[in-house]
Amino acid sequence: MPKHAPSKAVLLSSAAFLFMSSAFAQVPVIDASISHQAVPVAATSAQPQMGNAQSQGELFYQLQLLQEEMRMLRGMVEEQGHQLERFKQQSTERYIDVDKRLGSLIANDNAAPEQANSTATVTALNDKPAGVGEKDAYDVAYSLVPKRQYAQAITAFHSFLLDFPDGKYAPNAYYWLGELYLVVKPADLEASRQSFTQLLELYPRHPKEADAMYKLGTVYFLKDNKEKSRLWLEKVVAQYGKGVNSAADKARDFLRDRF
Repeated sequence: MPKHAPSKAVLLSSAAFLFMSSAFAQVPVIDASISHQAVPVAATSAQPQMGNAQSQGELFYQLQLLQEEMRMLRGMVEEQGHQLERFKQQSTERYIDVDKRLGSLIANDNAAPEQANSTATVTALNDKPAGVGEKDAYDVAYSLVPKRQYAQAITAFHSFLLDFPDGKYAPNAYYWLGELYLVVKPADLEASRQSFTQLLELYPRHPKEADAMYKLGTVYFLKDNKEKSRLWLEKVVAQYGKGVNSAADKARDFLRDRF
């Protein structure tokens, strides 16, 4: 054996070292920093749950806003309902005021104004002295309307027309009879129709013509005769719709809302 020949033990150690080195060379190297940044599976699965919770919170908030808007709208509807009731209560008084002004203009046409007898009653009308004039008799019947004594007013206006069938205030009496027959309980639609029709036939160019035509159209609608109702309403618009006329405006609204 040569003097410097390696021993078997040295050779076996070298071979073992080479084998272990080769084995370690095949194992992939993993960066520790990358392994620490990996997202856990549990954390990843929690993200959709957090998103769902946020979406539910937003939906709940929007629902609260809608409920608040509904409460506000309900309050507005209730307020408008109260305003409509007040308007209905005031409508008769407004008609009275317009009729009063119109009556004064007619009475003052080329004539001195007459003093109204504000203390007259229906009894005074029926038992009036021979000197009682048309204006006083009309005022007696007219004064019962704002007091809402509708049945008594109907009697008074009929008495007035018997005494002054061709008077200045006869057209106004026919008009108010038509209105009064609509507000008595129960309403007398046929009597109302006849009153408005008499006004239109006897006084075709009277200032109350447009109002009577409109009211006649509404009466026919209440009588379920929509054909004649439309005819009269369209006639109001055709004759008076070019200028400023409340009856024509109301006729347009009625046609739009009901037909």
